Amino acid sequence: MSGATAVAAKHGEEDLSQDTVCIQLPDILLICSPFELRTNKHCRAVSQASEKWLADSGGALASVNWRPLKVGLLAAACYPTADVPQLKLITDILNLLMYQIDQAHWERAPIPDPWATEVASSDSERDMFSLLSDRLSRVAYRHPWWYMRFNKSQLTFCKARCEAPTSAVDDIESYTAFRRKESGFFLAICMIEYARDLNLPESILGSESFQKLQNHACDIALLSEDIVSCTKGTPIERPNIITVLRRTETLPLEGALALAGTLTKERVDAFMDTERIILESLVTASQPTNMDVRSYIQGLRDWVAGFVNWLYETNRYLGEKGCEVRAFGWVFIPLNP
Repeated sequence: MSGATAVAAKHGEEDLSQDTVCIQLPDILLICSPFELRTNKHCRAVSQASEKWLADSGGALASVNWRPLKVGLLAAACYPTADVPQLKLITDILNLLMYQIDQAHWERAPIPDPWATEVASSDSERDMFSLLSDRLSRVAYRHPWWYMRFNKSQLTFCKARCEAPTSAVDDIESYTAFRRKESGFFLAICMIEYARDLNLPESILGSESFQKLQNHACDIALLSEDIVSCTKGTPIERPNIITVLRRTETLPLEGALALAGTLTKERVDAFMDTERIILESLVTASQPTNMDVRSYIQGLRDWVAGFVNWLYETNRYLGEKGCEVRAFGWVFIPLNP
């Protein structure tokens, strides 16, 4: 039985509430194969500790079933060298970040005035991160420059969440620029420096080549997420690279998915080219920061590998079918009315 037939047979046993189309997704893991997956050995212990902390926080957080999301696995795969306190803080941040993003998506649709929801979302995001204020303050004391960058990324994220999404997705370039900020990925990338105990000056992290490298890593993640998340449908009120490509390139769903895979491959190639240029520049530059630069680039590689593999492990996108999709690539995508 072929992969498509096997998936279709199993899917036929389910009660479908809307029309779907069977399509094979681009092979994201093959596209991202230059990035080697590694996992932090503290994954299980930190995951359990973070879930307990969230449950003990009370309120809406206590009622969430965190385990199927596997955010602890995401943190462990993206930051394989972090120690226990570092990984715990990162896992807590990612859990809260994901909760806020999902809550905003669920709450936005039924409210006719989008600004009311977006402003409320931004305020609640600030309140949510206040749960971490004590620990972040201690980190800020030891790593003031990192904390300034982290805080800037947080403010950028909150501001992007307040923007009307449809106003920024007229083409591929403006869509990816908007999603880099709105996705929260820059917050996650910012934590690489903290997880690896690096001390890179702004003159390096803010340089054009490093900005390009970060953007390429972010684009690989957001394009991969969009490809996988289209299995839940592609509603027009929430931008997705698939809807953007279908509109701007006049493509059918299958063609848009194929082009999204091509764009992801282009970003991977661009990352590799930019990485090579940066590393070659270190050969003739004997600076004490060279080791930190190499470590940071490896951190970006770890982050990309961890994120794209996690897409198939969490139930956030593919439910219980992650292993099947990883093996065969075939999915059923709901058709918009």
